[in-house]
Amino acid sequence: MYEKKASRAHPVLAVFVIDESGSMGDCLPGSSDKKCTWTERYAGILFKDLLERCTSVNGDSVTVKSRYHILVIRYGGRAEVWGDGIMDIEAAIERYSKANNSLGLRGGLGGTNAEAAFQLAFDYLKDAVKQEKFRDSFPAMLFHLTDGMSHTDATALAERIKQLQTQDGNVLIANAYIGTKTNLSYQGPEDFPGYLDASEAGPSDDNIRLFNMSSEVPASIRADLKERQIFPQLREGSRLFFDVRTKQQLKHAIQVVGSIAPGDRTER
Repeated sequence: MYEKKASRAHPVLAVFVIDESGSMGDCLPGSSDKKCTWTERYAGILFKDLLERCTSVNGDSVTVKSRYHILVIRYGGRAEVWGDGIMDIEAAIERYSKANNSLGLRGGLGGTNAEAAFQLAFDYLKDAVKQEKFRDSFPAMLFHLTDGMSHTDATALAERIKQLQTQDGNVLIANAYIGTKTNLSYQGPEDFPGYLDASEAGPSDDNIRLFNMSSEVPASIRADLKERQIFPQLREGSRLFFDVRTKQQLKHAIQVVGSIAPGDRTER
């Protein structure tokens, strides 16, 4: 399970669920730029990396094979889809670039209704896993980025999402929490060991909720994260839960999405 390569015949879906509440307009700790600005910046870097994996050059001919698809959901008090729903990576990059390298994040949606966002994600994913192009693929990953406590509980929907599956495994959920404090001691991505249990993710009840909503890291993703030195000390059995203390940690957390089914560049 979780061994399928990303290919044109079996593309992989990455779903970004991004908190767009007012506090995302505040500066990231240790930076003069807004949290939403850093989120857009690092999401753009990831998009371009995924596009590169889909691009082959043969002489003067450049071919883009759609091995990755993207869905972006922004939420505050309500949830909304960025762009045209599920887009192949080339279309997503084109829209992102035409919008001046932006996902439209401004920290301008009042409230923090995670349940609405996960409901919208579930509605898309339950149909996507049945589609011919995704049903035999490496399963989708939902990457949730937030910087505050939601006034609704998305736990039940997260469990429903994690029960969705392709032929290669269940849909994965990763949660990244900007600015929270946990019981885990580490300095940065280079020695981040990952969270094995709720006691490490605590003491906040909201931390523990997000930890419990997160999937366990599959062996294939863990191996890739270690090999590429994104999280080289990640322990076996860790959850896909990340506390974001710095812009460096944010970049590395978003790069986790790039570890789903590395593309087979030799595909014809």
